[in-house]
Amino acid sequence: MRSILCILYIIFHRIYSIIFMVKYAFLKKFSTKEKQLSYAYKWLQGLARGVMWCSGAKITVQGKENIPTDQPVLFVANHKSYFDIPILVSIIDVPMAFIGKMELKKMPIVSYWMKRIHCIFMDRDDIRQSLKAINQGIEQIKEGQSLLIFPEGTRIKGDELGEFKKGSLKLATKSNAPIVPIYVGNAYKILEAHFPWVKATDIIVNIGAPIELDALSLEDKKNLSEYVKCKIEELREM
Repeated sequence: MRSILCILYIIFHRIYSIIFMVKYAFLKKFSTKEKQLSYAYKWLQGLARGVMWCSGAKITVQGKENIPTDQPVLFVANHKSYFDIPILVSIIDVPMAFIGKMELKKMPIVSYWMKRIHCIFMDRDDIRQSLKAINQGIEQIKEGQSLLIFPEGTRIKGDELGEFKKGSLKLATKSNAPIVPIYVGNAYKILEAHFPWVKATDIIVNIGAPIELDALSLEDKKNLSEYVKCKIEELREM
């Protein structure tokens, strides 16, 4: 039942979004880029919150005060579920883009708004395109856009964390942006544990203090992916 409800909500929201697209066109012509970004992100946040409500998930958040509001950051989270992005977008109020699979670019309406918040579409099978996407992300952070990544690269089954891809952390080292570590717990129990059925689940999101690269030792900088993974492990054990 919840699976059908989620699908119906997404369809309804896509149709209803036509009104928002008209207003966005007006904003694009007469307002600032900041207002345009905020408006587009609020649309995606509304979709995410609606989907989470339809799923019956209850999200408990710790450490939300650790999210900086005065500078761009790189949000780094573990990856377990298709619901990870809706979960994080629904609770993080700072407009952020994220790196998504190329398939998301083909989703009607949703891809329109993803492009408006400067999401990056990556083909992981194309090394050259992946490097281009990373470089694009670096430039966006330098220009003031916060970004969300999942350095495991794919959804990992079970409760353990997978290997963190070193290349993804270049987004932080090349832009010198603070890294905000995030652990999302139990997300796979919404759908992946009993696909295709959506089940009500208690979700835990623990947000850690920002990691300032300038404050790290040379050894920690050299092994940044492992250092960040350890921080997320600590959040998992809270």
